[in-house]
Amino acid sequence: MAEDNAPDGDSASPWDLHEARLMAENARLRRICDALIERVEESNMAPTAPYAAFQHSVVLAEQVRERTQALREANQQLLDEIEERRRVESRLREATEKAERANISKTKFVAAVSHDLMQPLNAARLFTSALQDQPDHNTQFMLSHIDTALLDLESLITTLADASKLDAGVVSAEPGVFPLRRLLDVLAEEYRQMAAAKGLRLRYVPSSAVVRSDPQLLSRVMRNLLSNAVRYTDRGSILLGCRRRGERVEVVVADTGIGIGDDQIGDIFQEFKRGARAVKYHERGLGLGLSIVEKISRILDHPLTVRSRENRGSRFALQLPLARLSAAEARAMEPAADAGRTLAGRRVWVVDNDRAICSGMRTLLEQWGCRVAAAESVQALAEHLDPRRDPADVLLMDYHLDPGGDNGMTVADALNRDRRRAGAEALPVIMLTADRGPYLKQRCARDGHTLIYKPVKPMKLKLALQHTLTRAPSTTGPATKYGAF
Repeated sequence: MAEDNAPDGDSASPWDLHEARLMAENARLRRICDALIERVEESNMAPTAPYAAFQHSVVLAEQVRERTQALREANQQLLDEIEERRRVESRLREATEKAERANISKTKFVAAVSHDLMQPLNAARLFTSALQDQPDHNTQFMLSHIDTALLDLESLITTLADASKLDAGVVSAEPGVFPLRRLLDVLAEEYRQMAAAKGLRLRYVPSSAVVRSDPQLLSRVMRNLLSNAVRYTDRGSILLGCRRRGERVEVVVADTGIGIGDDQIGDIFQEFKRGARAVKYHERGLGLGLSIVEKISRILDHPLTVRSRENRGSRFALQLPLARLSAAEARAMEPAADAGRTLAGRRVWVVDNDRAICSGMRTLLEQWGCRVAAAESVQALAEHLDPRRDPADVLLMDYHLDPGGDNGMTVADALNRDRRRAGAEALPVIMLTADRGPYLKQRCARDGHTLIYKPVKPMKLKLALQHTLTRAPSTTGPATKYGAF
């Protein structure tokens, strides 16, 4: 139709031609638009639907952008918080490591100081014990006060060392099976004398029970309980007794002392806690004794109970599991036929790098009738005798010798090797130390040496000597697991 209405080529101007083309294009676009409208109408779509869909898409895109940005910001905040937490954890870890190093350093320091303090204390105890065996009226009074002061000092040092090791977590139980009486008989005799010195009576009810426990840790618990009983009792008596409780045996320490008030029972096992009456009653003490008792009883898994009435006394009870000895263990514990013989004439060699301890040990042993050779080293001992060949009955060896040199265990083993090469008998060894760590105890048990902890108590030393001398030499086979005194 556009072609029919178009002007003739000769008479049409360029503007007419351009107008015609635009009209034709406009008509074509109108037809396309009508077709599109027809298609939309045929699909039942609202006239505004395409725009609404476009608008909705734009809104969704904007929401996605906003939420993406919010998520990105939250993620960055989370990363910042994680980084800050890492920095805090790093500082906390550094502080913890410093605290652990400080704690280990403190433990080592306390152990070193305890050992150094134990040396003069040990020498003093040996001299006073020797003097008390032959007292006179002029020295007895002073000796009794010296001995009391030394006992208090020993208790403070031992308590401090025990508390430090427990705090450091280096104390572990090494349970064994043994007759309970073997431990309690010695404690009863020792504390009976201490009680008698205060005018108190100690009643002891022994038991034939065989128990499973760590003798060393159990001894520490019982010593703390007995020491408190003696310390805080002025008149009356103290009871150390045993009672069967089904598959357990209950060990009781009871006294007629000052007692504990109901309002203080819950605090007595806390560190550095001492009852008001206890502080007034006894000026010395760190308030650690019962805390140590409670911690060790948990390590041993021995339930601990306490009953007390103010001005009437206290009763502490510890429950131990019953056990049975094997036939071999029972034979090993049978007393030797000559167990009761004296130490007179027995040849004892003493090696200790502390001259005062050598002198004190010589004095005490000679009063028991022993023939003593004492020196600060094996080399010094060799100036008076031949360590490789001369006969002797027992070697008392200090574990901590000169710093930087061999320890007593190494020296004793080397001496016995030299004696074997020379055709002489190896000597049974009694190792003296203030080191209560498990390694030395295990080593002595493995090598068959008897172990005695400083400060050396004369009764313990005498029992250890008698026990060692009435059995086969310790170097010929392993010792029983009860060789620590």
